[in-house]
Amino acid sequence: MQYLKDQLKYTGFGETFDAELRENILKGDKDFKVIHTGIMNNGVPNKDTVTVELNFKMSDQSDMCFFNSYKVNLQIEENKPRLEQTFYINNDNTSITLKEAYNLMEGRSVNKDLKTKEGETYNAWISLNFKETDSSGNFKLNQFHQNYGYDLEASLEKHSIKELLTPQYKEDLINSLKKGNLQSVTFVVGGEERKQFVEANPQFKTV
Repeated sequence: MQYLKDQLKYTGFGETFDAELRENILKGDKDFKVIHTGIMNNGVPNKDTVTVELNFKMSDQSDMCFFNSYKVNLQIEENKPRLEQTFYINNDNTSITLKEAYNLMEGRSVNKDLKTKEGETYNAWISLNFKETDSSGNFKLNQFHQNYGYDLEASLEKHSIKELLTPQYKEDLINSLKKGNLQSVTFVVGGEERKQFVEANPQFKTV
């Protein structure tokens, strides 16, 4: 239980499923799912309905239970088709969190430390390619590696954003954008302040 609770917490699911987890583990089923529906928003007026299906599997070799993947079903707008994507859980803290998954499915980019098949860590911006799917029906990932040359800080500094003048606000802004969030900032234009939303756009090396 504790191992699973830690995995869920790290992936952004909090402690919502503790009771359901315990119940399912006690039943002793080899595989089980836990389904959760909620509302997500990113500081903008529109709210999106998200249904998440968490997949668990009992080990054949021991009494351990593993959180293998979760499938996100997202309704962005009423008149548009629902989007589905499965995100797999890694044991090396490189898993995509629920909030990052939501941001990816909204079409934004997320900055992650990832691992090669050989186990080497590298950093990249990732986004979903909504035009291509793999054999499982999942959207393929676009990756923009360090050598692609995207500098988020330099892209922000091309604009007169008030938050960049305070080191703590600047750091918080950059960290938030790296998670794929749509972030409210204060633009100063002609001496006047205007609230606007920004997001990272690594593909075009801009915000």
